[in-house]
This record gives sequence, structure tokens and C-alpha cells, in this order.
Amino acid sequence: MRERDIANFIVKYRFIGIILPLFLCIVCIFFIPEIKIETRHLDFIPTRHHFVSVQQSLNQLFGGLNRVNIAIETRQGDILQPHILKKIKALAEDIQLLDEVNPRRVYSLFAQNVKYIEIRPDGFSVHKLIRQIPQTPLEINALREKIKHNPLVYGPIVSKDFKATLIQADFRDGVSSKQIYNKIKKIVNHYKSQDVVIYLSGYPILEGYIDEHLSFILYVFIVALVIILSLLFVAFRKKRGFLLPLVAGSVSVGLSLAAFNFLHYKLNPFTILIPFLIFVLTVSHSVQFMERYFEESRSHADRKEIARKVLTSLLNPIRASLFTDFLGFASLILIPIPAIHSIAILGSLGVLSIFLSVIIFLPACFAIFPLPRFRDINNNNLGVTAGILRRFIALWQKKWQMYLILLIFIFLFIIAIYGSRHIEVGEVEPGTSILYWSAPYNVAERKINRYFAGSNPYYILVEGKAPEALLKSEVMQEMDDLKKFLSQNADEAGYSLSVADYIKLMHLAVQHHFAVPNSDKTIGEYIFLYESNSFPGVFDAFITPDHHFANIRLDLKDCRGKTIEKIIELTRTWLEKFHHSKWVNFDYAGGLIGILGATNAIIKEGLIKNMAIMSLLIFIRIILALRSFTGGLLLFVPLGFSIALTFGSFGLFHIPFTVATLPVAAMGTGLGVDYSIYLAARIKEEREKGVDLLTAVNKSVLTCGKAVFFTGSIITIGVWSWVWSNLKLQAKLGGALGFLLLINMLAALIILPVVILLFKPSFLGGKDEKMVD
Repeated sequence: MRERDIANFIVKYRFIGIILPLFLCIVCIFFIPEIKIETRHLDFIPTRHHFVSVQQSLNQLFGGLNRVNIAIETRQGDILQPHILKKIKALAEDIQLLDEVNPRRVYSLFAQNVKYIEIRPDGFSVHKLIRQIPQTPLEINALREKIKHNPLVYGPIVSKDFKATLIQADFRDGVSSKQIYNKIKKIVNHYKSQDVVIYLSGYPILEGYIDEHLSFILYVFIVALVIILSLLFVAFRKKRGFLLPLVAGSVSVGLSLAAFNFLHYKLNPFTILIPFLIFVLTVSHSVQFMERYFEESRSHADRKEIARKVLTSLLNPIRASLFTDFLGFASLILIPIPAIHSIAILGSLGVLSIFLSVIIFLPACFAIFPLPRFRDINNNNLGVTAGILRRFIALWQKKWQMYLILLIFIFLFIIAIYGSRHIEVGEVEPGTSILYWSAPYNVAERKINRYFAGSNPYYILVEGKAPEALLKSEVMQEMDDLKKFLSQNADEAGYSLSVADYIKLMHLAVQHHFAVPNSDKTIGEYIFLYESNSFPGVFDAFITPDHHFANIRLDLKDCRGKTIEKIIELTRTWLEKFHHSKWVNFDYAGGLIGILGATNAIIKEGLIKNMAIMSLLIFIRIILALRSFTGGLLLFVPLGFSIALTFGSFGLFHIPFTVATLPVAAMGTGLGVDYSIYLAARIKEEREKGVDLLTAVNKSVLTCGKAVFFTGSIITIGVWSWVWSNLKLQAKLGGALGFLLLINMLAALIILPVVILLFKPSFLGGKDEKMVD
């Protein structure tokens, strides 16, 4: 169906074109409140990776591994004060009694699984480290000595200076982080006082904190919305100039959110930004229509003909633009991370809704509304924007200027390529880049890592190949050797624990030697004696009752991408060189470190694949739209430059690619090429009128370029508003995406005209060359 026929159809049924979008939007409003907003750790875990499979096995064998770290620091003195110990005990007991907690995986000074081995003339006994809170200096000193002589407590649970102690609790699988966070926070608030400071960390705490602060971004959106609408009014000086884009944006957001809810998706810290991006994107395309509408209204008196002319001239470029926008979002579906899938689905739905809210709704309004009145009928003064655009036009009036611009951009491109070689994947600093450095969570992470031996768990799954294989001395020795190898070769390694450590502790008490005994029989006896003198299931957190599976836990001091790569590579190296036992298999990597390792690997793989596929499809779509291979290459020049500059800035300024910044590349590429498509289409239209190439470029930049500059500014301002979010994740996403879109806009207005004028492509040379869909 040709552009003119589509325009005639929409104008003919213009009342339906207005009523239908508004009616659907009103209906959708009733479904939007049903959408849930929550942060779930599972949404950020890759769905297909071996490390995730290992973690799932660990969950089934040893319970949920959603760990919360609670550090209690004294303001004066140390923790071995009766009133401080009483508070620690009460807090630990309240945590232990939570229904959601895994009781086998709670560690504290007062936990049942934290033991003291007492040697007697007739043998030994194993009992709780603290049975009663010490009251006298003699009792306190005795407890201090017990702690110092227990390597599983001194350092891991109690700091070396006795200024702080740690409570660790793992919660069951399937319990929401919001539920855990709220319960922990309620308990902790009850014990806060002037004599202690309590710090919280762990992924459930992080996700709960994010949930608690998500609403702040809504206030940022409102401020950004006011700014955008004010700019629209200043630009057009007409009520319809900001009201129609406002309605179109609202229709797109309403339809996409309702469809998103219908598909049973939920909003999270990433997707909560997308409705605003859909709104800004719709406004951006609407401005192209409004600018052309006001331009045509100055020279035509028939409002129906104006609506036809606007739609006919813009239909092909907007279809090509929406195709690239759709690809920018839809390509994210290739990355197997649920949170990224949500962005892909919601963003794609938003782009599809623009067909209704802009292509149908706006021309229908143009065909019905009275023509606007203008004081300056010749439109000689386009304001500040025209002044900026004329400065751009002055840059390519002489050939030497164009070559100079080209050389500058080539130089910047080379620097960007150099910077892109230094891109890092994963976190680059301790704590989490989701939050700011001063956020309570990151403060807690630094405190815990300073006082104790790490708070980021890394698990290795151990599987015996025969009954009771794990109780063999050579197996225990390999478990202990692997743990030692990792601890000795990674400075970031901290506290480590496995069933072998309990065997060594028993051997220390009996033989005064902290090592794994050489006798299988001795190990079996130690296990039996320890279990018979302890709380039932004392070893369930480390080894299954049938002694078929076990785990090795190593806490790391940070979860930076380099640290994760290092510890995984060290594990691989040890298994290749030192694993010789035929009785056991080691599988890795579990815990938070394993999950983040899987995520980083997916990002590395998905980033290249995503960009390659999307770039190829966009290139093909532009070729079809312009019916020119050269045209496709030319439009890809500014886009390629902006992508290279963005990637280069990530490397040069040490901004890592994480789940937060990964969507930037895809969305920025898809959304950014819009500007070049609109401008190239207008240059082609002007050339078909018979004017020379330079005149066509200059006029296109002053007319269509004004809309490109304005829409680019609007969408950049809108996205940059995210930098005011109190979540660094959202701020980083907004800053990086806004920068990419701004560079795309400037590249389209400067690089594209220069390249066109230098190479004089044939697809802009004749009246008979028409753009095709």
C-alpha cells in the first residue's frame, strides 16, 4: 500500500483515528494499577549457564543461599561486655526464629553450630561456644581465649580486635527479598542504640533497599515531564504543539503498560524506566510530525491536504525509524536474563504503540483541527535553534572545512577504538555499582570486609562417586587443598569453610595438629563423635546426611569482575593440575560469585552477538528504505561513530558493562539512527524538487534538522533526568544512554551532511529515485 493511499485512508476515517486511541488508552488505565513493582534476584540471573545449574543443585541439596550479613560494631570497648553480648544473643535468636530462615545456615556467637571442643582426661566433649553470657572479668577472659583458639570463629565471626561480630543467615529459596528486608529491618531497628552500630549487607538487603527507594524516580519523571512540555511550548508557541505530543505519549505508555501486564510481566528497577523512555520516544517522533505540520500550514489552506502531505512525506522515514527502534529493544531478547527480557518486551510494545499514537492519531487530529494562526507568516526567525543550525551549516560551506571536520571525527574515532579495547565487564569497585559509594549498603560492605574475611560467597559443589566416598582422607585432603590454594593465590579471598575444617578442628583438639588426618577410620570417628555431641543436623549445611554431596565455601572481599574471573580461573587451574582422586568430582561456580560470573559471561557473549545482529538488520532496513547500498553505508557512518565513541568512553573512563549498562548499546543504536533517517529522507525529498545538493542539505538541516535537534535535545534531557535517581544503577543507565543519543543527534547533523557533500551519493541525485518501505 503506497504512502498516499495510507494517508487518504487515515484522513477519510479521521474520527475513528482519534476516538480509537483515546478509548483504548482510557480502558488501559484500569489495568495499569494491577502491575506489580518489585526487585527479585532471580530476574538478574541468567537462565542458561552452567554456573546457574550448579547453584540450583546447591539450593536443592543445602537449602536457599540468600545470605544476609548483620555486623554489630561497638562504639566503645569491645563486644565482650555482658550488655552487648545480651543484645547480640537476642538479635541472633530473633533472626533464628524467622520462618523464612534456613536454621542450618545461621552463624553467630550463639548459634548451635558454633562449637567449642573441650578436652578431658576421659575424652572430650563438644558444646556450644557460649552457653551462658559471662558476667565476671574471669569469665570474659576465658571466653576471649576460647574465641582466639577457634580459627572458625576468630576472624570469621569475631573481628581480630573484638570490636565487631557477625551474624550470617541464609534464607530459603523462593522468599522475596522485600519480605526478608522488611523483617530484618524491623528486628534490627529494635536493637539499634547508642552503644552499637548495626550494618546490613547481602543480596536480599540490596534488593529490599532498591525496592524501598524506587518510588523516588517517579518524582524525577514528573520534573522531567514538566521541563519537556515547557520546551515544547517554547518551541511551537501553540497549545497543540505540546498537548498533542503529550496525548500521543500518554496513549503509547498506557497501551504498552496494559499489554505488559496482560502478558504477566512485572516492573523492576530497569523496566520502571522504560515507560518514561517510551513517552519521550513518542514525543520525539511527534515533534517531527508537529514541525512538518506547522511548516505545511504556512503555505496550505486545506487542513485535510496538509494532513495527507505530512503523513505522505514522513510515513516512510518513521516506519524505518520505528523498525530500528523496535530492533533496539527486541534484540535484547537474545540475552538470557529475565530483567533484560522485560526491557525487550515492554520497549517493543511501546514502539508498536507509536504506530497508533503518532502515525494514525496525529494526522487524524491535523485533518480535523482548525489551522493554526501565525504572526510571522514567513517564519524567517526560528529562534535559538536556527542560530545553532546555521552555525552547523557554516561548517561545510568550503571543502577544506569538510575535510577538517572529517579528520577530527576520524581522530576521535581512533581514540574511541583504543578506549573500547579497555572495556571491563562486571563490577570495578567493592560493594555494588547499583548504589552510590555512600549508600548504607556499600558502607556496610566496606565495614564487613574490613572487620571480617569477606562477605561475597563462592561455593564449589563436591560429589562423591561411591557411598561414603567423601569420608575418605584423600577426598578430605583435596577439599582442604583446593580451599588453601584459592586462599593463598587470591588476595581477595577471605573466610573459607567446609566439613574438612571441622575434621581439622577435632584433630587439633585430639592430636594438637590442625590438619586432615591420614586415616579414613579416624575421619569417620570424628564425624560420629562430633554429631553425637552436637545439635542434630550440625553438618547438614556442609555435607548431605548420606555423605554423597558436600560444598566448599569461600567468602571474597569484593565481587569485581576481575576478582570473579581470577577465582574461577584459579579453581579451573587447580582441578586441571592437582585433582587426582578417583572418588570425587568438583563442580563450580555457585553462590553470589558464581551467579555474577555467569552474568558477566553472558554479557560478554551477548554484547557482541546483540550488536552484530542488530547492526546488520538496521543496515538492511536502511538499504531497503533508500534503495541504495551506498545510502545504507552513509547513514551508518554517524551511527558507527557514536557507537564507537560510547564504547570508547566506557573504556577510557572505566565504566563497566554490567546488567545496568548492557541495554545502553542496543537501545542507543536503535533509537539513535532515527535522526539520520529523518534527515536523509528530507534531503532526498528536497533533491527531488530539483535543487542542487548543497541547497538541499542546507534547507533540510534548517527544517528537518530543527526537529532533529529539538527531538534529540528532548529525549536526551528526558533520559538524563535519570541521573538524579538515588539509585546509581538508574543514574548510570540514564547518563550513558543520554550521552549516546546526544552524540547520535550531533553526528546526524554534522557528520552525515559532510559525508553526503563529500561523496555525493547517487541515491540523492535524481527525481525518479523514491524511497521504498
